[in-house]
Amino acid sequence: MCLSTVYMHSGNEEKEIMKDVASIEAEGDGFWFIDLFGERRFVQGRIEAINLLDGHFVMLNNEASP
Repeated sequence: MCLSTVYMHSGNEEKEIMKDVASIEAEGDGFWFIDLFGERRFVQGRIEAINLLDGHFVMLNNEASP
């Protein structure tokens, strides 16, 4: 089973948002992250990168697009 960790990238900082994410659902200007136990968290931002080979992580960016 491949579970992901979600990080928020803002400026030069990375903040862990949620671990053990099993599902991601897009909604409006953000995403719902659902973990292995069904806990849901909505985060506004855009996906900057998804790396499924190296630690299974999703990187979000909440800064305005250029």
